[in-house]
Amino acid sequence: MLAVASAVVSAVAAGVAVVAQQRAAHELGGADRRLLRSRWWLAGTGASVLAVALQAAALSNGPLGMVQALLAGAVAWAAIGETLLVRRVPPPATVLGMGLAVAGTGSLAVLLNSATTTDPGGPHSQIPVGAPVAAVAVLVVLGLWWTQRHPGAAGAPGLALACGAGYGLAAALLAVLARALPADLGGALGDPTLILAAVTLVIVGPTAFVLSQHALARAHHAGPPMTLILLADPVVATATGAVWFGEHVSLDPPTLVGVLLGLGASITGTLLLTDSPAPAGLRSSRSA
Repeated sequence: MLAVASAVVSAVAAGVAVVAQQRAAHELGGADRRLLRSRWWLAGTGASVLAVALQAAALSNGPLGMVQALLAGAVAWAAIGETLLVRRVPPPATVLGMGLAVAGTGSLAVLLNSATTTDPGGPHSQIPVGAPVAAVAVLVVLGLWWTQRHPGAAGAPGLALACGAGYGLAAALLAVLARALPADLGGALGDPTLILAAVTLVIVGPTAFVLSQHALARAHHAGPPMTLILLADPVVATATGAVWFGEHVSLDPPTLVGVLLGLGASITGTLLLTDSPAPAGLRSSRSA
């Protein structure tokens, strides 16, 4: 239960961070050194740090797929924060998108949490530990290949696929550290495997973020790339969790139907939110 609560608050904090940092950039007319003196930007940065800390707390004892599914709800919390910031009633499509995204990710998380079991014997020894990293590398290469072959908006899905795969791997790496460090901090600091995980996380996390920005910049609408990112992230995280932590997701027919319905609601809500026009208050600040 603590993992669920931490993941939900992490998603809320991530949504707040997006709204606050966008507000700062729009008020200043761009992203430059002036952001360091903006209260909005500093508040957003603080919220981002809190979101990562809570994500680590959730991943320390919660299934990877469940945690990442809940974090996908950040797009809904960002929309809610944006609405509260401008103090205007959002259009019906936005309200529907908020409800579907929150309900969809929430139901997905509940179902995945109940359907996930951890092998007491640990991860499968038949599958190499490096297999998830190799699989993510293949997905990234395929995504970048697609982007290179398809200029403009048509290349956005390739960047989104690479980003989502990177986010899923970053979550798994964060889980490795979050589960190992509290147990033996002194020993962990000298463990070559954990040091490698930390270095890889520092590389993969920011790289995935940069890919997301390029994907959104290329796309005509934010909905398709955001949907692909939010799909690839928990899938990669769940598969990696099975290899690294022995986490297994057992889906009987009723649970599978519920997962598909939750996934459909999440995708529909995300599309409604990312393709909705900005609230009037933020449109005016953007044009200032």
